Amino acid sequence: MPRRETPLASDETALLRFAAGLRRLREKAGRPTYRELGKRANYSAAALSAATAGRKLPSLAVTLAFVRACGGDVEEWRARWSEIAVDDIPEPRPGETPYVGLAGFRTEDADRFFGREELTETLVDLVRRRRFTGVFGASGSGKSSLLRAGLAARSEDPVVLIAPGRDPLEECAVALAGLTDESPVAVRAELAESHRNLHLWIRRAVAERDLLLVVDQFEEVFTQCSATDRDWLVRALVFAANADHSRVRVVIGVRADFYGHCGRHPELTAALHGGQVLVGAMTADELRRAITEPAARAGATVETALVVRLVADVTGRASALPLVSHALVETWRRRRGMTLSLAGYEQAGGVEHAIARTAEEVFGGLSPDGQRDARSVLLRLIALGEGIEDTRRRVRRHELDVDQALLDRLARARLITLDDDAVELTHEAVIQAWPRLRDWLASDREALRRHRELVDATDTWEAHDRDPDALYRGARLEQARSLEERLTGRERAFLDASIAAEDSRRTAERRRTRRLKQYVALLVGLVVVLAGTAAYAGVAENRAAVQRNGALSMRAADAALRLLPDRPADALRLALAAYRVSSTAEALNAVRVAWAASNAAPLATRPLWDRLTPAPEGDIAVSTEADARSGTVWRIEGGKARHLADVPASGRIGRISRDGKAFLLEDDRGFTGLWHLAEPDEPRLIGELRHVDVQTMSRTGTVLAGVGRHEMPRRFDDPGNALPDTGAATLWRWDGDGPITETPLPAKRVESVELRGDARVVVTVGFGSDYVERHVVLWHLDPDGRATPAGPLLIVEGKAHAVFSPGGRFLALVNETTEEVEVFDVTDPSAPRHWALLTDLALSTPVVEFAADDRALVIGGRPGVVQVWDIGTPGEARPVASVEGLPVAADHARYRPDARELALSDPAGSQWRLDLDDERLLRDVCAWPWVNDDPVAWARYFPGVVEQRLCP
Repeated sequence: MPRRETPLASDETALLRFAAGLRRLREKAGRPTYRELGKRANYSAAALSAATAGRKLPSLAVTLAFVRACGGDVEEWRARWSEIAVDDIPEPRPGETPYVGLAGFRTEDADRFFGREELTETLVDLVRRRRFTGVFGASGSGKSSLLRAGLAARSEDPVVLIAPGRDPLEECAVALAGLTDESPVAVRAELAESHRNLHLWIRRAVAERDLLLVVDQFEEVFTQCSATDRDWLVRALVFAANADHSRVRVVIGVRADFYGHCGRHPELTAALHGGQVLVGAMTADELRRAITEPAARAGATVETALVVRLVADVTGRASALPLVSHALVETWRRRRGMTLSLAGYEQAGGVEHAIARTAEEVFGGLSPDGQRDARSVLLRLIALGEGIEDTRRRVRRHELDVDQALLDRLARARLITLDDDAVELTHEAVIQAWPRLRDWLASDREALRRHRELVDATDTWEAHDRDPDALYRGARLEQARSLEERLTGRERAFLDASIAAEDSRRTAERRRTRRLKQYVALLVGLVVVLAGTAAYAGVAENRAAVQRNGALSMRAADAALRLLPDRPADALRLALAAYRVSSTAEALNAVRVAWAASNAAPLATRPLWDRLTPAPEGDIAVSTEADARSGTVWRIEGGKARHLADVPASGRIGRISRDGKAFLLEDDRGFTGLWHLAEPDEPRLIGELRHVDVQTMSRTGTVLAGVGRHEMPRRFDDPGNALPDTGAATLWRWDGDGPITETPLPAKRVESVELRGDARVVVTVGFGSDYVERHVVLWHLDPDGRATPAGPLLIVEGKAHAVFSPGGRFLALVNETTEEVEVFDVTDPSAPRHWALLTDLALSTPVVEFAADDRALVIGGRPGVVQVWDIGTPGEARPVASVEGLPVAADHARYRPDARELALSDPAGSQWRLDLDDERLLRDVCAWPWVNDDPVAWARYFPGVVEQRLCP
């Protein structure tokens, strides 16, 4: 039975009378459950229940959603809410802090938002001139404050502020429904029909003026949304901003390290061209204003010594603003009279330790059970980064099975933020500034990933009415059992249902086995069929043993891959044991990866570079450093990096020629420098190209190709209105002595370009008229650079790029949208011939490279997976090997068919060699001197199986 509703204390206050009225409205509607009301109103049951609790005034949106769900008079309740809201505004308390702390500035905080006046003017002016604008900046640089207290507060038009969260459709529907008092459920259904409906809905809602739609924390579309929802939001925002008669100006706030993720969406790239604002570090003068002006408006003063100290502590640090604001809040609490002092600042822990001190004070004041629950809550509010920093994550309250008093306590300390239906970290600075939280993440990262997968699986299970097919089973269920202590009630219900289903299946299997044995016993008396019965039973038992061993082998192989980062030797022994129990493909893969990890060759002599890029041929490599942004030339010999020369220029390594004689450095000013390595210990700058995207080089680096200007259509929905030089492809040549010459290619709307190694043929991939199709064209290049069309036009759908084989015979067309690679024989570029088609490759971050003999392709489709395909026979691409579970992101690969060996290198320069000859691999592993040094936990991983020797 559902729990009885807690009675209200009395009806004497306006707030309690308001709550009692909502309860009576629900009674008139037949007393539906809050879960049923939630389905009608598109709000959680917790948010609607809180509206009738009488503890605080619910928001207008929640109130009206509750009234509609109960069939009440919306206008009547709007008036009642407005009347009580006026009385509910609290009086300012004496001594209330003038600083916002970690929470960031809201629209209503504009009167104390100082230091960003110039940047605000820049952004406001840009938004007036453009309908789509992107605001980029590091976490903690003040993007959200700029968007809210700067842009939104200055807007004369209506403003809608959203964050994508896990369901951007729902966030848009709830936010927009308030403009017209429509039901969020109806708005969501309309928006979901087509991405074009966002434009139509806004035109209907704000016919007389523009709407400012601000999408803050846009990076959540990459960390929390499904691919379908992400594509809908991107297409809806771009179309709404660029459509005819548009009534919306869209501004997105994006963390800077997700800039590359935005570039994966062509329509977003086009919309952002010329419409970007970068939020950098505050200058010293801006910091002084941000520190002193809010205090002055509150009638307080800030000691000069404190101002000088704060400016010195954070000048030049783009991500330090939340730390400064929180330190000022803590300093305000320790002020002397109305003066903020340096002593109070130091007592609070300063910029570096104020957040940690606050968090430790709150955490230390909790009971052991409270500390356990606090850890669970905080870890749930973090989205684990894959190659990027961890980010905060909003969760629905139903995902948190903890006491409300704990959430209130964390919120009062400003570690988390609560709203009607969701909880999130107040700022990502908490992740970086609190050592205890960082330690939790570092020590429990793999379990956190598995738990996040279980949370998503629970949501799917509930969304499909608890469909048994959505339950865990097998190895995933065994892994989930170790998470029981951290599960909420709904997650535990999912796990219990999975365990019950698995137990039922095993019981049924045991029952079948028992019946089989009973039948065998009955047949013993039948001498005529005794031999046949015994044989049948033996086969059945043997089949069961084989199936059991296979399952145990696969589970142990998966466990071995998880051990790789910290215990590679133990991982190798466990993988070998799994292979001995049952020679499954998964176990052999684990042996291969663990053996490669045990023999991975990190460069013995190297600094802490950001990235090392080796030449595909030869022994030259170029590295760039993360801080100094300088380049260094190395010679790689015998697993050691020998320093040859420093490049006297800043920049990031762009690419290096196959023979290692030339490379590119790209800097933040838009310049690309071409450097010559005829003498590797004396790099020579050939010249600089400005505002171009060099995408390919000839084998010797004497010919470059890329896209010069990136101007896009004035209106995205009308490609015919594109500027005439959109996506102009360009060639650059140099002969070793003279200047670089530039020759435009007669191709428009080019997205990517690729040179054959001899620079005699080039292929361009450009947008079609609808910006969905891509046109692939082969061009002959004369020695003087003149280009003439060579082959017939190929048309593909989706984002694609081309890769030539080293010998120039083959061209691989990589389609990231359809996840296919099509190989053409371009021996005669005038008549390209289809050679092979590779499908279902999961090309999320594709690395596609040919083997040196042009007869094989190496494909890195998703993290940790590398595939090798034999394309020696036309029309018959044959998989040679698939390696899964690699703990590194390989960005360079070489396959040697003669040696059956795959060589990989990661960004740090470590070399991985994967032996694809199974017999040789097992022979080499068994020759390892330490193979039997430490025993495998046999009973844990292989219960019921007789222990075997790892090597015969």
